[in-house]
This record gives sequence, C-alpha cells and structure tokens, in this order.
Amino acid sequence: MSFILWMDVSDRLPTRDRIHKYDPEAVTTCVHCNSHLESHAHLLFECLFSRAIWTQLLNYCGTHWIGLCWNDFIAWASTHWRGNTSVIVAKKLCLGAAVYHIWRERNCCIFEGTKRTSSIVARSIIDTIRYRLSSINLKDHPLIALNWNVNAN
Repeated sequence: MSFILWMDVSDRLPTRDRIHKYDPEAVTTCVHCNSHLESHAHLLFECLFSRAIWTQLLNYCGTHWIGLCWNDFIAWASTHWRGNTSVIVAKKLCLGAAVYHIWRERNCCIFEGTKRTSSIVARSIIDTIRYRLSSINLKDHPLIALNWNVNAN
C-alpha cells in the first residue's frame, strides 16, 4: 500500500494523462466517470467515484471533507497527521489504503473489465483498515475502536 502511495505522491503512477505523453492515441478519460482526463489527482480525489469513497472514509476518521485539491490535501495531511498515536495511525492507514484500493480498482476496470461501485470499494478499504487496526492496542482510544468497530484489546 505504501509503495503505491509513494508513487502517487511522487506523481509517478502511470495514469492515462502520463501515458498519453508517450502514446498520443491512448485513451485519456477516467475509467470511473468517463468524462474527465485521468490524472492522479482526478482519479484518486476529484472523481465522483473516489470522492464518494473519501466521504465514507473521512467519516470513519471523524473528519469531514475539507474541500482541498489532492496536492493541498497531501500537504495538509503531512503537517497535521504527524506522530504515531492511534488516531494518526488510523488516518494514515486510511490514506494509504484508499490510494491503493482506488488504484487497484482502476486497474481491474481497465485490465479485467470488472467494475465495482464506490460503496463496495469503500467497504473493502474499511475492512483493510479494520484488519490493520485490530493489531493495535486501542485501550486509550475507545472512540477509534468504536468508529472502526474494532476490539479495543
């Protein structure tokens, strides 16, 4: 998960806008909305598909949509999500898992011809985060355990 996040933050994911630079005949529209240029910012944050996922995930984190563009959100998160408290770990897991699963869903749509709804992808991300949080001692953070439906140990 973290490698895909690093690739994205470094603007190295082979999104359709990047592929188009090398192959002018390549399709450039987003596989989820079929109406916008697929850039990493659009695919992972601006598309209605990914925005629906983020809205669900941010509710679990106790945060609401703050209306930032992708680069501003990453800058904001890197300043506000410092440390290793359970709250911060949950938010970092959310970011990494969301980027990974949205990218994976994009690839499944393109290469396998499968398409899932944003609700199903969000559920998959939530399950991944829940699984990871279950290995963390959340006794001091019962609200996180409650929000994510994880045993506080």
